[in-house]
Amino acid sequence: MKKVNSTVMHNFLRATILLGFAGLIIYLLVSGDILYYISPDLKIYAELAVIGLLVVSGFQYYIAFCSLKRPMIVCECGHDHDHGHSHEPSRSIWENSIIYCLFLFPLLLGFCLPNAALSSSLVEKKGMNLGGGSFSKQSGELVHVDGNEDPELKEMFKTDKYNRDYAKLGIQLYKQDVIELKEEWFMEKILSLDTFSDNFVGKKIQMKGFIYREPGMEGSQFILNRLVMTHCIADVAPFGIISEFPQANEYADDTWVIVTGTIGKTIYNDKSVMKIEIETIEPIEAPKDAYVYPDWDFASKL
Repeated sequence: MKKVNSTVMHNFLRATILLGFAGLIIYLLVSGDILYYISPDLKIYAELAVIGLLVVSGFQYYIAFCSLKRPMIVCECGHDHDHGHSHEPSRSIWENSIIYCLFLFPLLLGFCLPNAALSSSLVEKKGMNLGGGSFSKQSGELVHVDGNEDPELKEMFKTDKYNRDYAKLGIQLYKQDVIELKEEWFMEKILSLDTFSDNFVGKKIQMKGFIYREPGMEGSQFILNRLVMTHCIADVAPFGIISEFPQANEYADDTWVIVTGTIGKTIYNDKSVMKIEIETIEPIEAPKDAYVYPDWDFASKL
């Protein structure tokens, strides 16, 4: 008779791998780097995942220690006692190595590779949404927004029934001396500006973002943009505004800047789009959380 310790080894390996993934998620949560991969609304699910991984890992360690105290015995009497099936892991070293590497390799990458927000490389792959793109175009019968707004403003922001919330937001933005595109409601504001862009020509605007250039752009142009994350890194989409500045070529791609200027219109790729005629520009540090997030309930807060 002989002792079989392979099951104990497998249980320890499985428990350690699970503990490693729990440790990786804990590190991302504590450092804040988890926001490079998921939106703040999903952090609770990452925390629940840590609890689940720790519980399963602890259970695997418990099984491993129990196996150490009560090792399995194999009889050498010439026949087996597996009742027609086996609960033993594969005894192939190559097969086990491949299976465990499938889990260890991403875990190693998670700890070793730096965490950073996506930038121009993503824009090149996904393409740029200038203003609101196709999301903000009006169609159908135009109606006035509800509320006690100035009748002249209500006429200026007359829209279809699907864009009435953006019209209300547009009226609020129109009343501001300087329209500030901050993290809060960034996507909602840029959609409103793009939908009613003619109303905002000549208005002052302030925006921060990183610089991106598409092939064929003039030397005085770049696109100032932000990355909008809905749920996770897989759905990140770039939204930006063409910006014009005589010394634009002094600023490299991926440079974070804050600009103040005037809203205008220009023709780009045979389409009329919104632009910023920059008056002042200042390089800044990239924010810790480089993404902005849509607020699907913004209309109730207007």
